[in-house]
Amino acid sequence: MPEEPKIRTIKLGLLGCGVVGGGLVKLIEKHRADFRANGFDLQLTHLAVRDTAKDRGVDLSGVEVTTDPIAVANDPAIDMLVEVMGGNAVAVEAGCAALARGIPLVSANKSALARSMGRYAEAAKQGNTGICFESAAAAHIPIIEVLDRSLACEELTLIKGVINGSTNYILTFMERAGCEYEDALKDAADKGFTEADPSLDVEGIDAAEKLTLLAFKAFGAYVPPSQVHTEGVTQIGQVDIRLALELNHRIKLVAAARRGEDGLTLRVHPALVHRGELLADVDSEFNAIILEGPGFKELTFLGKGAGEFPTASAVLNDIVKMVRQPGTSTLPGFVRAAQDNSLADTSSLKLCYFVRLQIEPENANDVLTALAKLDLQVLSHAQIEYEGRNYLGVITDVLEESRMMAALKDIGNIQGLGQAPKFLRLDKDNYRDIVEREQSTYFGSSLER
Repeated sequence: MPEEPKIRTIKLGLLGCGVVGGGLVKLIEKHRADFRANGFDLQLTHLAVRDTAKDRGVDLSGVEVTTDPIAVANDPAIDMLVEVMGGNAVAVEAGCAALARGIPLVSANKSALARSMGRYAEAAKQGNTGICFESAAAAHIPIIEVLDRSLACEELTLIKGVINGSTNYILTFMERAGCEYEDALKDAADKGFTEADPSLDVEGIDAAEKLTLLAFKAFGAYVPPSQVHTEGVTQIGQVDIRLALELNHRIKLVAAARRGEDGLTLRVHPALVHRGELLADVDSEFNAIILEGPGFKELTFLGKGAGEFPTASAVLNDIVKMVRQPGTSTLPGFVRAAQDNSLADTSSLKLCYFVRLQIEPENANDVLTALAKLDLQVLSHAQIEYEGRNYLGVITDVLEESRMMAALKDIGNIQGLGQAPKFLRLDKDNYRDIVEREQSTYFGSSLER
């Protein structure tokens, strides 16, 4: 009889057993036969939660359950620490404590990682061990693995995408249900798509933290979330949604990190995305990430960015990767040679802009003429009536951000406006190319309508 292969048992310490942690416990049990077929087994031995009396809906028999994350991190019996508890101070202390004594860490905590990356890196160096955080950047999209391995030596120029499923769900719901932001937020919260503190999603904070991690892997540059230009979706109204659709666009919360001649720019803000672009078709809680570089032009990744099993599965894959390849580490991972990672002046960024104006229908031509006198070239425009008022939406040609900001006051002084003008950026700075393509189809090559 052939001798059965010896099974290594990897003892896990787990911090947090909410939606993601509970999903992870279920997946570990589901895949146990797969682990054993590969010569190892995963055993959860120590768990930290806020309330030890709460029913987690999973079998925790044989697991030591405590309210002290530091005790789990310092447990001499664990072989790996898994952190899905969220928060910052305690999560960082526990993660670094484990790393410093040589215990590898798998984390889904983008906030702690993005804001304390230096501490994690130093602790990992001290303990000569590694950190994996695939689930922290875009749940089940394996973008960290791609950046760290498959594209390690590519010259990347842009990484952008829709990376917050909660706000994407809200904007999709507003469009489909015809409701305002507050009603869409309530629906998202009722379905469990938002963080316990929804402002982390709707103010763009979650996306900025993820962008910090993505930019670090894409460019080797650490830009903390506090230095990422961040705007949320709380000011988006139904009238903006409808005008965007009339202009053949959809509104998305877009996060983008770009390397240009002037340095790096990292931005999170609502943007109009042309319906001919892939990002425009990313709906509900789905995420999409686009990479650009001269070697491959463009790559796109699509998948669910939130939820119990998409995130838990990404965590489990990191655990298995570290078991099978003990030297695996996302931080720092493949280190890029030193280069200029200074931040560019965002006021000099050149984009096209959407401007929303409340007007009387008969004043539309006068307003467009006034915009032309302000040296703002309008590439496309549309009008809608909403709740008894008429609105004009225009898309401008490429402008420097500083020029657009300065022009808003002058636009507000145009006669016949009923409200202060409101603006949103466009996702791409080559909207003129899109217009020319559309115009040539119907009207020839001229931009004049």
